[in-house]
Amino acid sequence: MEFKKDWNYRVLVVDDQQEIHQDFEEMLTPSLMGTSTDDLAEAFASEVDESFLPTFELLHARSGAEAYNIIKMAIETDNPVAVAYIDIRMPPGIDGIETTRRVRSIDENIEIVLMTAYTDKSLGEIVREMDLLHKLLYIRKPFAREEIQQITLALAEKWNVESELDDKHLQLEVSNQRLEAVLDSTGDAIAMFDVTGHLKFANQGYEEMFELTTETLKQMSPDRLGEHAKQYFQEPGHFEETETLLLAHPEKVFEEVAEVRQPKRKMLYRFTAPVHDIEQNIIGRITVFRDISKEIEISQMKAEVSRLRTELEMKYAFDKIVGKSKEMKAVYALMQQAIGSNITVLIQGESGTGKELVAKAIHVNSPRKAEPFIAVNCAAIPETLIESELFGHERGAFTGATMQRIGKFESANGGTIFLDEIADMQPLVQAKLLRVLQEREIQRVGGTGNIPINVRVIAATNKNLETAVKTGEFREDLFYRVAGFPISIPPLKERRKDIPLLGHHFLQEYAKAADKPISGFSTGALQLLMSYDWPGNVRELENTVERAVLLETSDVLQGGNPALSGLHATSKGYTPDSYGDSMPSFASASTEILSLEEIEKQALVHALGVTHNNITKAAQALGINRVTIHRKLKKYNLLDRKR
Repeated sequence: MEFKKDWNYRVLVVDDQQEIHQDFEEMLTPSLMGTSTDDLAEAFASEVDESFLPTFELLHARSGAEAYNIIKMAIETDNPVAVAYIDIRMPPGIDGIETTRRVRSIDENIEIVLMTAYTDKSLGEIVREMDLLHKLLYIRKPFAREEIQQITLALAEKWNVESELDDKHLQLEVSNQRLEAVLDSTGDAIAMFDVTGHLKFANQGYEEMFELTTETLKQMSPDRLGEHAKQYFQEPGHFEETETLLLAHPEKVFEEVAEVRQPKRKMLYRFTAPVHDIEQNIIGRITVFRDISKEIEISQMKAEVSRLRTELEMKYAFDKIVGKSKEMKAVYALMQQAIGSNITVLIQGESGTGKELVAKAIHVNSPRKAEPFIAVNCAAIPETLIESELFGHERGAFTGATMQRIGKFESANGGTIFLDEIADMQPLVQAKLLRVLQEREIQRVGGTGNIPINVRVIAATNKNLETAVKTGEFREDLFYRVAGFPISIPPLKERRKDIPLLGHHFLQEYAKAADKPISGFSTGALQLLMSYDWPGNVRELENTVERAVLLETSDVLQGGNPALSGLHATSKGYTPDSYGDSMPSFASASTEILSLEEIEKQALVHALGVTHNNITKAAQALGINRVTIHRKLKKYNLLDRKR
């Protein structure tokens, strides 16, 4: 036997005879019986292997009612009785049999020993009648000391061992409940099967996925379970093949993406792996289904963002800045040199020439393309606010500054800040900008600390900064800082060869937006565009073509269009043939009435001219497919012009 000091050794003696209680005191209390603990241990050497011998705590009851109350109180105070000796005959009141029934109703774990005299009816028959065989023994009076001691020691150990097992079982149950709660909260469908394919465990997610309880799923044979499960998959045949493979090779680890169609259509990641015992024998497999629909959706969203970013980069890529004149080719060369460094760039050009477009193209092709591009129009911000707008301010820095504000330089940190119309910047702000460019740090209005920044500066102006320096309107030292790498964009009147390309580019864009089948310009319309000096440059040309598209009623933009009729020739040296292949050829003047076939033919000729006889690009520009354009080219004998 094994005994522990913290075990329960409470023993209740229930008998109406005082001498019985005295006998138990002598038999179970060594000091009263004149026997030392060592002697008692030696007497039970065959049963007791430990040096510790327990000291019993004896409780006494003279009636069944008193016994019931003692046990009830012991349970309520969490100090239960381990063993109870109950006499069968205890007149008057309830006898031992009834006492046992009542005690069992409140304490199922107590060990009970019924005591009886020789003259009693066979106790075995009484016990069978009572159906109280659970944790119940009986002995006959008178009994020997060794008998009581052995029985009490054995039953006390039994009670304590079973109590510990119950506690461990309860802890295990709690652990299982926690584990199940964790498995249920994962959002995954998880199940375990034995090597024959029978379900052993399923969490809530698995039950919901296959719309059956775990108990019902456990009762299914592997074949029936497979038939039930496969109906939920978009490809039931593939699911069945996989299950057959796994049953034949339980050692395999398997991963796949599968689609389920009910109760809700979604994509699942399926993972199956073998389960081993402590000796590394395969005892089954675990299967996990994880909903990856959201992950796929997020992946698709990331792909869409990437696509949009690519479109943005393509929009501002050099080859998307429309213009093939030698003047623009020189601009492209300078832009290409600027993108690889952090040098401050100064873009000069008339209003409407596309200075911000050039700045964005430099940014999105530079190593800083993933960081912010912040544009500031220095001429549009009031003098009293420009410093706060650029550098930010602290709370209370001036009237109305109720909270801290981050300026444009901080917002652009890591990226590019574009200072448009920098020549209009006030002298005080020019001085602070010079310090920022020199020190690479800013100070908020009302602040005392310096904030380091990592920003590339691109400035732009439509004025001559050198003249502004001579007149004292612009700081000379700041000029040399911002003009580290100058790029001049020529006005549109100095690169007329780009007018047809720009015009066609804007025509395609706005015709598509307005859902109008306008394919090109008539000769008269193009003559008007080419003979005008465009003081508003590309911006004016774009606005003019946009209005013309909205007002046009035919398939070709005509010279009589109200948006074009106000354009007057301002270029003295222009003739229709001055620009060779830059101008598409149209046979008719704007006042001539053409047949639909002639208009279609001219549209084809124009598209081929603009695309340099590239049939694929011509088909895309006209909004038709290659087969259709081949048929029409053959119809109008234009096949020799394509490639």
